[in-house]
Amino acid sequence: SDEIRKLELPTRDPLVWWLPIVRGITSNKIVAGMRNLGVDLWLYADDLDVAVPTHDRHPDRDGSYVIGFRRKIKADEENKNKSANELKKWGHKGITLPERLFLEAGFFVATGRHLDVSSDTLCAGSRDSDGNVPVVFWGSGSRKVYVHWCGPDSSHGVLRSRSAVSLPAKVAIGD
Repeated sequence: SDEIRKLELPTRDPLVWWLPIVRGITSNKIVAGMRNLGVDLWLYADDLDVAVPTHDRHPDRDGSYVIGFRRKIKADEENKNKSANELKKWGHKGITLPERLFLEAGFFVATGRHLDVSSDTLCAGSRDSDGNVPVVFWGSGSRKVYVHWCGPDSSHGVLRSRSAVSLPAKVAIGD
């Protein structure tokens, strides 16, 4: 298509990381890109797109969007000790697995460093095929980004969701 997509950021807040999530982006494609950048990953499933089919937001289903998360290395402190099921019951809008992987890739390209060096991001906006919730973190000892999982009722102080600070803004299509 000859359409040009213009992603417009809702605000220019320096405390927010804005993610443009466009049609066709998948966890597997992001992982492949990260590996091309030299990032070593450990994945609990070889095919994350098959293993984790359920997301609160997905560009192929909902259309391309821009979403914002707090500009922090650690996942959000106020979400510690809260399970994905608890957060969902409270109406929490948490990060999805593709969003978290894309955030990691962008942070790595910009800084050469990794997120979640002392916390684990609970991707509360996603579920794997068994109903479990993906978890992403940096393992400093092994020097790998880990994509693991936990049960939907799991909670502890290191495990935290990242809250969307701006709900998805639709992509303007124009010429």
